[in-house]
Amino acid sequence: MTLRDVITLIQSISGHPCHRSYYCLALAVYYSCQLSFFMGLNLERQVYPLISQEIGLPIKSIARSISRATIDCWEYGDHKRLEQIIKRKLIEPPSPKELILYLCTYLTDFPAY
Repeated sequence: MTLRDVITLIQSISGHPCHRSYYCLALAVYYSCQLSFFMGLNLERQVYPLISQEIGLPIKSIARSISRATIDCWEYGDHKRLEQIIKRKLIEPPSPKELILYLCTYLTDFPAY
């Protein structure tokens, strides 16, 4: 799996795929897919610092950016495609962490349950 694969997947569910916040989301998914979920996933300690080093933004800005991308996916994105990815219907918006885990599970074929 490459970063390009992650970006392509996110573009398939995004509302405004050219928005800058989607790049942070893509990096978060990409780095999260490389971690072991068995011990849990702490975005602020494990993933956001890696993104911060790569793009030079503070961790709080990265968190806000990913949150905006998650909201944009929910409000303007392709819900049917998102449901195909997570294999169930969502009745409320996912949190940024949930969306990242759903996308990682899809990309790595790792069972979520």
